[in-house]
Amino acid sequence: MTLPGVTFVIPTYNGARRVEAPLQALLEQQAASECFEVVVVDNNSTDGTARVVEESNAVAGLRRRGVEVRVVAEPRQGLLFARLCGILSARRDIVCFLDDDNVPESNFVTDGLAAFEDASVGGVVSRLYPRYETPPTPSIARREHLLAINHRLGDAPIDFGADATLAPTIGAGLWLRRAAFLEAVPWQTPEQLMPDRLGKQLLSGGDIEFGFLLGRAGHRRVYAPTLKVWHLIPSTRFETRYFLRLIVGVVRSEQTLRARYLGQKSTGLHRWKACARLLGAGLSSPVLALRGDSLREILFVLASRWAQLQGPYPHLHP
Repeated sequence: MTLPGVTFVIPTYNGARRVEAPLQALLEQQAASECFEVVVVDNNSTDGTARVVEESNAVAGLRRRGVEVRVVAEPRQGLLFARLCGILSARRDIVCFLDDDNVPESNFVTDGLAAFEDASVGGVVSRLYPRYETPPTPSIARREHLLAINHRLGDAPIDFGADATLAPTIGAGLWLRRAAFLEAVPWQTPEQLMPDRLGKQLLSGGDIEFGFLLGRAGHRRVYAPTLKVWHLIPSTRFETRYFLRLIVGVVRSEQTLRARYLGQKSTGLHRWKACARLLGAGLSSPVLALRGDSLREILFVLASRWAQLQGPYPHLHP
């Protein structure tokens, strides 16, 4: 039996140098202490993350306020397993995921819980802004949504409905009604779900899948722009090789979700069209070069077209 309020689940892998940021932000929340608890999921870290959390000044402050903070271990490697572990460890009826590089604003708890006063709501998407260590180049800035940034969704709330549709339910700052999640998502058989980040594999889509399954089960998904979260992005995320892998992972993961749930499988015609788009991108390289940051712009467009040609991950869809 769960209590009213929210459990903040912070999955982390080797996050000893990052995890203090979200913990400090939770300490600074305006909400009453009895409204929330914190669960840090240590996913096989080798840098002493669990010890760092226990010795954290922010954790000490939260506990002085009466907020329960627990560190739980998840030995199965991967973001999906860490998130499932956090949900199953939660003692509140609402769960919110925060990455270890997320900083929510001080109204986050109060406004997030208010969104669930409507019983039809099963999931709430926060508004994510970047906080860059160094300014991104133009080719990166044009693709900042790939870095879990969605602030361009705008200032107005959006209702994605309670239907079997793929909505942009980004996992960072994603709020879920715990009972709805456990009913809609096959958490007992995680092999049926998108594995999401797993070591150096830049797979994605697990958060979109959660949102799809909630919608299919009849729970509304909404975007709440007052729930502002800052995503701390180091300059290492701008490395060309990393970003190329990220593009391929996101595109192929999206295609996998569409094949799995919407029946949009890769056929001969689809592959022919993808070949044509790849060829067209190559021929248009001189035009792409005019956009600024020319070499990477060309590489990023070609990577996206190449990923479309490769299609869904064969081991992740029927």
